[in-house]
Amino acid sequence: MVDRTSTEIAPWTLIEANDKRWARVKVLRTINEALEKAFARDKKK
Repeated sequence: MVDRTSTEIAPWTLIEANDKRWARVKVLRTINEALEKAFARDKKK
């Protein structure tokens, strides 16, 4: 079931959470990278 929820548009991302602060940084970086990728795709259209 989990395999069906991870798609090319919305993949699962594992976040190491040994340190709460760095886990949050990782989440923000991951979101930022996804947004940059999406905006780059839109610009090409």
